[in-house]
Amino acid sequence: MQRYLRLNSPFLLMGLVLFLISCQAPCDKFDPVISCPIPVSKVCGLPSAFPPLTEREKNEDWGRELLIGENFAREWDLYRAITCYKRAKILVPSDQMDREQQIDYNLILCYYLGNKAQEALNVFESSELSCAGPHFPAFNNLLLIVFDCYQQTKQDEKAECVMQAIHTYAPEVADDLMIYWSLKRGDMEGVRCFVTDPCRLEQIEQDIGLFNHQWKSPSKARTLNAILPGAGYYYVGQKNSAVTSFLVNALFIGASYELFRHGYPAAGIITASLETGWYFGGINGAGIEAQAYNARLYEGVSQKIITDNVCFPIFMFETSF
Repeated sequence: MQRYLRLNSPFLLMGLVLFLISCQAPCDKFDPVISCPIPVSKVCGLPSAFPPLTEREKNEDWGRELLIGENFAREWDLYRAITCYKRAKILVPSDQMDREQQIDYNLILCYYLGNKAQEALNVFESSELSCAGPHFPAFNNLLLIVFDCYQQTKQDEKAECVMQAIHTYAPEVADDLMIYWSLKRGDMEGVRCFVTDPCRLEQIEQDIGLFNHQWKSPSKARTLNAILPGAGYYYVGQKNSAVTSFLVNALFIGASYELFRHGYPAAGIITASLETGWYFGGINGAGIEAQAYNARLYEGVSQKIITDNVCFPIFMFETSF
């Protein structure tokens, strides 16, 4: 017996290594991604917050670039609009501070609508708009954009500072934004704190109840797959993966048994080691599938809550380019 173990110790070591590799630490958390459907026609149909260009301004090089940029922006050709706004910013005289702020704001808005949050923040933080106050014509919109951009880039402390400004200057939208922010941070239960209308609260309770009812436990998925390979995948609705997992594990187990039975212990140990990898990989995989299922479910329910309650910042815009 000792001689047998000595001869096959490399294979036992290989099996142990595969076992340890396959046992990865599970993680039940997920990072929700809630996308906003951009209402192009609504944004383009909003009035401008700024006075129209005068005839004299239109004859200036910077004025022509600004005018062309606004037309591109309203046609949703954001790339060309950004190019024109940058050219206008280079050409605008230093004494035209109001127009320079308008150009900076339009740049920020274009980047934001193009899902370039960090680029929008780069313009904001490097411009005079970082010190703008309520006198700025598009101040409320600017607060919404900057808040959302800080939130998207996970700069929560700065987002909190902007939220305090929103509470001061636009308290009527602060609670709706907190609903949006709570859901983006994965705090669905915390949404209740910011809803005062009983009818809205009842509908939100139903949506949260739907999520809680359909939520799948990653731990349960892993446990089921440990008891019977494939059962964890079936639990989260992955029927094809469940069948594949069961068949692969059954084939490896059957092959290992036959090799040992017919006197091929070395080949049997190798096959059993491979089965160990498949087995524990399937356990982790079932947990990952449960997490992915929960993430998709959360995103769908959260997007419904935000849309029903008009909590997307872009839906709160009052002005456009």
